[in-house]
Amino acid sequence: MSQQTATNEQDSEKTDEPAQMRVSRIKVRNFRLLRQVDIDLANETTVLVGRNNSGKTTLAEAFTRFLQLPTLNFAAPDFSAESYHRFRDAWIAYDAGDEEEARARLPEITLTVEVAYSKDLAEYGPLAAAIVDLDPECTAAIIRFSYSLQGGRLDSLFADVKREPDEGEAPDAEAVLAIIGDRIPKFFGRSITAIDPGDLSNTREVSLKDARKLITVHFLKAQRGLDDEKERPNDLIGKVFQTLFDAASNAESGSTQKATANDLTAAVSGIEDQLGAKVSDMMKGIVPALESFGYPGLSDPGIEAATNLDIERLLANYTSIQYHGVAGIALPESYSGLGSRNLILMLLTLLSHYREYAARGNVPGLHMVFIEEPEAHLHPQMQEVFIEQLSSIAALFPTLDKRPDSWQPQFVISTHSPHVANRADFSDIRYFRVDSAADGGEGYHADVLDLSKATGLEMGFLHQYLTLTRSDLFFADKAILIEGTSERLIVPAAIRKSVNKLSSQYVALMEVGGAYAHIFFPLLDFLGIPAVIITDIDTIGPVEGKEKNSATIVHEGVSTSNATIKHWFPDKEAQVPSALLSAAETSAIVDGNRYLAFQVPEVKDGACGRTFEDAFILANPGLLNLTFTGDPINDETLARESTKGEKKSDFALRFAIKETGWQTPRYIQRGLEWLLKHPEQQPLGNDKVQDLGVVVL
Repeated sequence: MSQQTATNEQDSEKTDEPAQMRVSRIKVRNFRLLRQVDIDLANETTVLVGRNNSGKTTLAEAFTRFLQLPTLNFAAPDFSAESYHRFRDAWIAYDAGDEEEARARLPEITLTVEVAYSKDLAEYGPLAAAIVDLDPECTAAIIRFSYSLQGGRLDSLFADVKREPDEGEAPDAEAVLAIIGDRIPKFFGRSITAIDPGDLSNTREVSLKDARKLITVHFLKAQRGLDDEKERPNDLIGKVFQTLFDAASNAESGSTQKATANDLTAAVSGIEDQLGAKVSDMMKGIVPALESFGYPGLSDPGIEAATNLDIERLLANYTSIQYHGVAGIALPESYSGLGSRNLILMLLTLLSHYREYAARGNVPGLHMVFIEEPEAHLHPQMQEVFIEQLSSIAALFPTLDKRPDSWQPQFVISTHSPHVANRADFSDIRYFRVDSAADGGEGYHADVLDLSKATGLEMGFLHQYLTLTRSDLFFADKAILIEGTSERLIVPAAIRKSVNKLSSQYVALMEVGGAYAHIFFPLLDFLGIPAVIITDIDTIGPVEGKEKNSATIVHEGVSTSNATIKHWFPDKEAQVPSALLSAAETSAIVDGNRYLAFQVPEVKDGACGRTFEDAFILANPGLLNLTFTGDPINDETLARESTKGEKKSDFALRFAIKETGWQTPRYIQRGLEWLLKHPEQQPLGNDKVQDLGVVVL
């Protein structure tokens, strides 16, 4: 299937109706790891992938802070570590008397939302507040949220910051932040601005109220508390029902949701009247006892009972889901597995988000739903179904409520699950990668890569391969690409035997075959992941009785049939076995973040294996009671003949599990040692840090 055909088939599964208004791009500046990132959003679902603590959650946090909090307070640690020096630079300008330059140098945290809308939009509604231009052909709007120093606060911010008393040198960034760090929440504040896409100097202030009318943001957090439901398992579901009731109460008059809310309110009101009468009778019986204690006195009023039931609290505290059992016994919610409860909770929460958004009526607006780690408690198949069915959910909810207007949310999913990433189109994946500060400075930042913009990728093949296997590359620090079953069993054992420190790093072990490994090179380079490609030298040469060159031992070969090696060494002269063995002793087998490992002699000028099995025997002759003579041709022939008739999987299982006293073939050992020493993506600066644990390959 061609790349274009695959793309067309994937697009055809998406919603045919184009969005009248959508968020096209998000820009974040100076917020934690998000030093300077631009993220293009897909029309329906954007999937954020990457290793732990690479800034994925920080993106949602930016929307939470700017749009949901009535009072916005960022602290010094919320600023990107790479922007700290700008506080010092601003003080230097301030100390020189240039307050305008000082204000320009101060860092600010910004969230910029770019909106694309259709010319056929029936009404602008809340979007009007974000439109500044007068160009009828313009179909874009920009709204920027900023956290910056408020007017007239420079003197207060930099009070007591002074030069070194002896040398007169300007204080370093650490000294400046030590003094002004606690002042940032006092003197910095939020501003919201609409910007003309054609003239960035043409702006207009926007109120938080108007920004919220335009952009509705909901969050489905990863820590949904399902593990803590032993004592009160109905809390979470009940709170969702309360939210659904709130949305129904605010729905349009005459709608099904409004009628349901009215019916619930009327039912509770009836219970109030009946319960109130019973309580009043009970109180009448208590009054004589109170009178014996002198109550009520001359100045004290009499007492009576009134019962008020809060329907919201009833739903939140006393509503749960039960499951059908046997013989009329209903099973409580906590009897179901975490996965089932989590799925129900997610779907009900999404329904509540939809109805809260739909309660605004037909007023146009943007609806962004951030879903963090939907894979929590879900088995792999359920994870894949969830991501595939999101667009169907968006179409289903309006149908449930019999609403004529469609719901077109933009889902932003952050995940660590290869199974979720598997089902996402390449064009919808955004990869978060942590890089060191530019020019060798202190701190780290996240780069966000759009896979649809990578060059040289065979999209159709890669998407199909990763769908059939696992997208571990998106979550790994390093990668090992191997040929087949034998290497898949032996390489982890080799790591445990001699390069054990590699086990404490996140290493993806991917079986890709020698014919396809090179197809992954552009993806590896784009993601910046260090990788070892372990493949077979696959020598070929003249064989009696065969017209074409066929498999031969290394010292009788004239070339290689391995597609990956040919791609690495395109010159035919370099594909001669002797040339390959010479190249293997030089840096020719290293290209940037990639290391090519194919069979080499265990000793100088010695025999060389053609395949993994040959090389393994040459490295461990005693395991098969073989005696080598030192003649390369003789020894290579003997090693090759010794494994004939034995399945590759049986051979690998034998030495991976039963007989473990062996030496790792030299070509694999060198590759693993290179990978261990090669720097991985660096640890985090000022984002959250977790115990990464140990990875078992």
